[in-house]
Amino acid sequence: MFLSELRDNQSGVISSLNFDADFARRLSDMGFCNGEKVQKTCTAAFGSPMLYSAKDSEVALRRCDASRIEVTL
Repeated sequence: MFLSELRDNQSGVISSLNFDADFARRLSDMGFCNGEKVQKTCTAAFGSPMLYSAKDSEVALRRCDASRIEVTL
């Protein structure tokens, strides 16, 4: 399952970041790393961006970026 497929207020655990090393590093610095619990907080009116929280960070990601992060429920 991908992060973009979570429903609002649903949580999952990150299992894979499918990005180049630089972007994956930026996400990791904000708490989005393998094994970390992440929750989808809300979705914008037109479906993108989506707001996620992990650790003490809240990050808005475009749907195309969220669909490259694999999670398990």
